[in-house]
Amino acid sequence: MDLMAYLAAAVIAIFIYIKFFKPKKDAEAFTEKLGNKFESIDDQFNAKRKQKQETIDRILEKIGNDGMESLTPEEKAFLDQNAQ
Repeated sequence: MDLMAYLAAAVIAIFIYIKFFKPKKDAEAFTEKLGNKFESIDDQFNAKRKQKQETIDRILEKIGNDGMESLTPEEKAFLDQNAQ
């Protein structure tokens, strides 16, 4: 019976080591540093693209309502940089 207790303790010790003390892989550590803001590089890229598209839509709506003359120099430069 003592042997079973030692084996059970060894299994528990190995589990605790693997769960809490084993060094994490680089990818796991990288995503942990990012937190929940971005799940992956693809999500980060898509978030930036969505933000850029929302800015373009806002500027185009402003042009539709008030004309090109209503744009600030920064908005004109942004449109020039992102013209497709």
